Amino acid sequence: MAQNQEQPSKRVVGFDCMFLEPPPEHLLQSECPVCLQIIREPHQVTCCGNSFCYSCIQRVKEDNKPCPTCNKEGLTDFPDKRLKRSLYALKVRCSHQKDGCEWTGELGQLDEHLNTDPLPEKQLNGCSFVEIDCLYKCGDELQRRHIQNHQTNCCPKRPFDCEYCHDYESTVDDVTNNHWPVCGSFPVPCPNQCGSNFQRQNKNSHVADECPLTTINCDFHHVGCAVKLPRQDMPEHLRENLLTHISLLASSHAKQQDVLAEQKAMNIKQQAQINEQQDDLAEQKALNIKQYEEIRALRMQLNTVTMVSTPVLALTNYRYHQTNNVRWYSRPVYTHHQGYKICLGIDAIRGPYMYARSIGLNTIKVYVFFMRGEFDDSLTWPFQGEISIQLLNQVNSEQNVKFEMNYNRSTMIKMCSRVTKEERATDGQVQEEKYLMETKYLQNDTLLFQICSARLN
Repeated sequence: MAQNQEQPSKRVVGFDCMFLEPPPEHLLQSECPVCLQIIREPHQVTCCGNSFCYSCIQRVKEDNKPCPTCNKEGLTDFPDKRLKRSLYALKVRCSHQKDGCEWTGELGQLDEHLNTDPLPEKQLNGCSFVEIDCLYKCGDELQRRHIQNHQTNCCPKRPFDCEYCHDYESTVDDVTNNHWPVCGSFPVPCPNQCGSNFQRQNKNSHVADECPLTTINCDFHHVGCAVKLPRQDMPEHLRENLLTHISLLASSHAKQQDVLAEQKAMNIKQQAQINEQQDDLAEQKALNIKQYEEIRALRMQLNTVTMVSTPVLALTNYRYHQTNNVRWYSRPVYTHHQGYKICLGIDAIRGPYMYARSIGLNTIKVYVFFMRGEFDDSLTWPFQGEISIQLLNQVNSEQNVKFEMNYNRSTMIKMCSRVTKEERATDGQVQEEKYLMETKYLQNDTLLFQICSARLN
């Protein structure tokens, strides 16, 4: 088949083989004028009628060269199917006859016999003397008859798993050069040269607990024997020095008895100190309980902080504020001594119904606004607690209207946090609307308010 897709360095040129018998006279010119081999995929040029290998004439055309035989420019060509049928039917010997291959067959069957670029599954099919690349890309190129043994037994890139730990799979080269030097299951000799072999991971335990050549302390070193010998020599040392070891044990026992006596006396002294400390702790606990009760009582007293003074705040020009829907702000006051600075905000709203207006029934909204104060640095923010306010009945003081502003965790932070930039907080805590009879609470176009107390949580 045509090889027009091959790169120039990979082009397949003519057949390199010998005919079994001399070709017929009309096929005597069976060699390609370019590669000088038997023509593969014959293509005939229109200028002089000569035939070339398809890949050879394509290379000439790609290089913009003239016809190799008549030197005419502008080559054109077409498949020479008649020549191909005649050539491909001729009997030839294998290209590797000189190497020992005895195959003969038609020229058209030669490529199939050689199988020069096989798929992995067809690697072993074809001429035994063709050199092919190793499947594992180690760089070796061997004759087909040798490639299987190479890939199975010799190739350093062939798949291989560690035969000792069975957990590492790679290539022969990687396993032997990189994995085995660190493999915990790889057999290594004893560093003391005792003749034992063991897994690398057991080296320390062998040396410490088993190796007969490891130098160890005498079993009685804790009582004073300073002898150190190889493990294999220690039994003889123990037999020969039995009396010496008994003497060391007796001396050590006497010293331990003295130490125990001293320790016992010290324990008695420490126990007495502990008893004394426990008595002190009991007295301190009783004192702490008393102080706790005193603090609790003080907290209960401080839970409600009465105003230092109970100033009356007058809302004058009531009709003007009501008619023009203008909020009135009171002068500032403090909740207690060195306490929170606040002011009132009042919205006066005319009753929505004709009957309400006819009997003088109106609505007010009362707000509390925190202000910047001189004691803010020593106070707790945001404010948590309750502020109590009264609207004074100017006819009957026993019928004052009470407003209670509650501040807790659900209160919007801008209503109870410290005012740092403005003179007054942008939002205030508002009490629900209350209706009032103007004749009782409004005298001389003025409402009177009094801040009664502030309870801190």
